[in-house]
Amino acid sequence: MSVPEKLDVLDMLINVLNEHEKRMDTLVDRVESITRSMEGHPELSSAFREYEEQEKAQRPSQLSVLIVDDDEFLADTFEMLLEDAGFAVETANSGNEALTKMSRFKFDLAILDYKLPDIPGSKLSKMLKEKDGDLNVVMLTGHMEALENHTTLDSDEILMKPISPDELLKITRKLSSRV
Repeated sequence: MSVPEKLDVLDMLINVLNEHEKRMDTLVDRVESITRSMEGHPELSSAFREYEEQEKAQRPSQLSVLIVDDDEFLADTFEMLLEDAGFAVETANSGNEALTKMSRFKFDLAILDYKLPDIPGSKLSKMLKEKDGDLNVVMLTGHMEALENHTTLDSDEILMKPISPDELLKITRKLSSRV
């Protein structure tokens, strides 16, 4: 297949995905409208709450993960991958935001960037573990000096960026099994 043909196929796929996205947005809007209507109706509202409680009780408890990275795209990508794998995920783009979330939620695992804009990942790791000694921490870095200083890092694992989706899922499952 020639390059122009490949570009045509790629363009077609992008158009198909855009159309599916529009349809999904329409469906989401409809479901939200129906949900609002149900919540406003006294009889339906109580039945709806009962259904949600039953669903919640039947779900296995999710392990919770905090992802801290100043690269929002990377954090969002990790969030999507881990949520699809069944984890409850929160993201933070700075150390201070991570500390705030840690004070509001209980996490089983934290995935931290080594270089953050406000608090170094190594220091943040220690601060998070002081708040919860059972917290497992994975440190992500693209810098070799972090690997050289591995003994001074308060983390359970340290991984070099870029990290593949399979590697992320593998290490998350490994550390979450310790919980």
